Amino acid sequence: MTFDTHSFFWLNEPKQKKLQSESLEIVTEPFTDLWQRTYYRFRNDNAPMFVTKTSAPYFSFVVKTTWEPQGRFDQCGVVVYQDSEHWLKASVEHQ
Repeated sequence: MTFDTHSFFWLNEPKQKKLQSESLEIVTEPFTDLWQRTYYRFRNDNAPMFVTKTSAPYFSFVVKTTWEPQGRFDQCGVVVYQDSEHWLKASVEHQ
């Protein structure tokens, strides 16, 4: 399945990426994440995101991933992002 990458843009563009018509590969830098207001006051808003805008009140999407975690807390996921205060992240994390 291909997707039109012309309507997408980067937030926090990663140094290492490989974009093709059927796939996107990202190698993130250490300590990048989306995380807000933990009880120990940790906040991070620097995860690389390849995003597109929509004005649709309802939408759906399908994501297929492969993932090779290299260390503890490595994550792979998807995000619905409005701004640094309003987002939803669904991810798996290597423990």
